[in-house]
Amino acid sequence: MAVKKKGAKKAARKTSVRKSGAKKKVAKKKVAKKTAAKKARRTTHRSSSGKKLYAKRDAQGRFKDIQTYARAHAADLRKKSKAETVKAGKTVKKAAKKAAGTAKKAVTKGSKNTRKTVATARRKAKTAIRKTAAQVRKATTKVERMAERAVASTAGAVNSATQAVDSAVSDAAKKL
Repeated sequence: MAVKKKGAKKAARKTSVRKSGAKKKVAKKKVAKKTAAKKARRTTHRSSSGKKLYAKRDAQGRFKDIQTYARAHAADLRKKSKAETVKAGKTVKKAAKKAAGTAKKAVTKGSKNTRKTVATARRKAKTAIRKTAAQVRKATTKVERMAERAVASTAGAVNSATQAVDSAVSDAAKKL
């Protein structure tokens, strides 16, 4: 009786699988399993010194190699699956794209900063020129005033000298 119930359950499952259209998926999985090479399996052992060992088996299940756990684990870490390499490639591309965007922003920001710096330098140069021009103007007016004073004092000295000469000549003429 129990055998018939199991058979009925299997038949019910098959019909539900056929109805849902999942039969194609199941068939694809079976084909993939058949074509894919069997993964080498390992059985753990311990050495006489107590180190953990792996007995590596081939596809038929026979012992192929005895490895230390450390060596086998290191070999596993060195190997990358196809999915991992594809993911790593995508990650690298994504990082490169992000870095390019960041570099572009930095260049744009740098050019903005350069423009600001140039504009500031121009402003400061114009201000310095204006200040220097004002100082030059002040210095020239000072020089002109000093020259006028020098000319005036020289004229005064010349006049007093002429008067002194005239008075000396007239005094000398009187004595004679």
